[in-house]
Amino acid sequence: MDKTQEIMEKVRRIELQARRMSTATFAGQYRSGFRGQGLDFDDFREYRAGDEPRFIDWKVTARTGTPYVRTFHEEREQVLLLAVDVSGSMDYASAGIADTKREYAAQIAAVLAYSAALNGDKVGLLLFGHKPHFYLPPAKGMKQCQRVVREILSAPTAGADDTVDEVAAEILRTQRKSAMVFLISDFLAAVDKQAIGKLNFRHELIPVRVNDPAELELPAAGRISFRDPESGELFVGDLSDKQLRQSHSNAMQAHRVEWQRVFNQLGIDSLDLLTTQDFIPALRKMFNRRSRVFAH
Repeated sequence: MDKTQEIMEKVRRIELQARRMSTATFAGQYRSGFRGQGLDFDDFREYRAGDEPRFIDWKVTARTGTPYVRTFHEEREQVLLLAVDVSGSMDYASAGIADTKREYAAQIAAVLAYSAALNGDKVGLLLFGHKPHFYLPPAKGMKQCQRVVREILSAPTAGADDTVDEVAAEILRTQRKSAMVFLISDFLAAVDKQAIGKLNFRHELIPVRVNDPAELELPAAGRISFRDPESGELFVGDLSDKQLRQSHSNAMQAHRVEWQRVFNQLGIDSLDLLTTQDFIPALRKMFNRRSRVFAH
């Protein structure tokens, strides 16, 4: 089977899974997790007793000699932007419900995209981790969802992690209108509170951290040759060395704790997932939590 055929089969499989998971119930939970984009101006009408004085349009009132107020309607159309890491480290795999972290990210993105489509929302995609970044402008429909999955799986694999500042700047440049941004990555890049803060100020940001259990806790597998998925560099390590495994585990845990501290300080909802984990319950829990917050 050639590479293109393999990718298309994965796209079809993920699409079927996403359609099944994106039920009306889950789509409703997805919708309730949006903060909403506020009110859009609709029209003018004459002032009536009980109208809010703050909605009086003084220019129209002066021109007509009769008090007029602005009327509004709630903006229904939302924009979902999926910012997905496709750097070399996302092709790491040991075991799980997907072949790689990238495929696991594609599954998450597909469920979110189809849920958005069921709600009539636009879905856009930004792929980072290689240059140039790939940007798919937000659009509606199931074909857009299919393309999102296809682009994630077929993006070039060569590339190192971008800095978070680079990613944030690209999102702010391409997505001017306020959106719900799911930033799906293994977050192995350097911690950058300022960049995350800028992004969260403009958009509803939800970081989704995806890791393989074996990269957090190395197995006692003896002497092994490794290839860095981002630099291509080869090196040999003796994983029977308990101290080496513990040092790696401590470093990974410290990095993860630092990222979580940033998310907590900025009041950002985030998800922390392993490739062995069914992500649907975690998504449901997050959307339910957000809907309770916004209801108050």
